Amino acid sequence: MGASDTKEDGALASCEATTRNGGKTLTFRLRWGPGDERMMKFLGRTHPSGYNSPLSPLGSWPGVLREEAGATSASLWLRCDRKDHRSLIVETRIEGGPGAVTAPAPAQREKFAAVAVATAEKAAGSFGCDQVRGGSFAGLGGSPRKKPVTLAEARGTCAALRPTESSARRLGLGHVWEARASGTAPVEDCVLTTEADPQLPAFSLSAYYGPFAEGYSEQVTPRVAGKQGVQKDGWRVWATAKCPGTETRALYVLSGVVGSDAEGTSGVPVKKDDPGFRTEALTAFARQSAERHHCAELALP
Repeated sequence: MGASDTKEDGALASCEATTRNGGKTLTFRLRWGPGDERMMKFLGRTHPSGYNSPLSPLGSWPGVLREEAGATSASLWLRCDRKDHRSLIVETRIEGGPGAVTAPAPAQREKFAAVAVATAEKAAGSFGCDQVRGGSFAGLGGSPRKKPVTLAEARGTCAALRPTESSARRLGLGHVWEARASGTAPVEDCVLTTEADPQLPAFSLSAYYGPFAEGYSEQVTPRVAGKQGVQKDGWRVWATAKCPGTETRALYVLSGVVGSDAEGTSGVPVKKDDPGFRTEALTAFARQSAERHHCAELALP
């Protein structure tokens, strides 16, 4: 395996290691949060209406895991008691090489997560940040997309939407992609998909905490502004809350996912536009996530 320093603009430090046959590449990157647009790009969050690979918690550590075709990524948030910087983001990514499309087995996933956490622990000592806390990979799962459930069966990050089931069905929505609700993940996702096709996303709901909330506000366009709001001529609504341990208000966002259906029709795949449902769904999601993270002063649209 060969390794090299690949420090890029905006990164505090970075390193890349590749197997001799070029089959796998492991990349580490440290950056002060929220940094530039690369932090949100690493999570696949550059435009609100595009499809986002849903994230899952990194066990009980303050991080998230993202799985996509041929690659697995982890992002951890370290809190820093420094005058110039309050957050350090530690990013780890492994790519399986050309043609690698299979998701990692549970044992491989846990090994990768352990490498990501060990890197964060070393970074904390080097840059004067708090040691990461958590200590468990219990419940570490793969992409929520691989195990859709009906809205009535939601028990994780989408559980708050169960009371909206009848309203959702009127729009043609009946399934969700959800992750375990850990209360420690700095990003939480819930994706509503259609009743006819559990793999066709219609709305994504996400909760962002600390530097990830700031990063979304500053790096994803069109920008969200104010403590709460509704995007005019769009499918996006948002709310915020005050949370312990950070000066940045948490951000809760519902966005329509624009795609194409089987007939090639482009747009958000719902039977009709219902602004009231979007507000109802975001309100339920934000309240439950805020409660898990001990946040208060929730400002709703």
